[in-house]
Amino acid sequence: MLITLTVVLTIAVALNIVLTFALLKRVAGSEARLATLERGVPTMSDIGERIEDFAATTTAGEMLTRDELSDGTVIGFFDPDCEVCQSHVVAFTAAATALGDRARTLAVIREAEEADLMVAAFGPGVRTVVERRRGPVARAFHVMATPSFCTVGPGQTIASHDYQQPALV
Repeated sequence: MLITLTVVLTIAVALNIVLTFALLKRVAGSEARLATLERGVPTMSDIGERIEDFAATTTAGEMLTRDELSDGTVIGFFDPDCEVCQSHVVAFTAAATALGDRARTLAVIREAEEADLMVAAFGPGVRTVVERRRGPVARAFHVMATPSFCTVGPGQTIASHDYQQPALV
């Protein structure tokens, strides 16, 4: 009985050590990504790059492609599970309202349980697409982190981008 208990405890301690190291490795990776973002490394395609082709359907059922993005369109990429993304919803909606043209805004939301709440928060004044992680729109912009914001320039290029707040022209 004592030998069995010793073996079980040894296995439990070894498993605990393995799980602790796995958790530490994951935390270190998160800190490295955050440090990269804080240094100002772009979270999407570089300024001046042409947006790649994509096709998506908005929550209103409209088909959307790269060619339909006009000069000055403000785009935001959001993840409902991201607290920082949630904190930018109001500012993005205000920027869209200031533009006064629904066709010049686009919110791209990662598919998640609370995506509907974020779609509702943007309201009808913002074109909205909900897509899986690394969906067609996010791939077209080479989005590496959320929130990410950009403004479309001439010829469907990236005119500006930012991590902190919606970019306005």
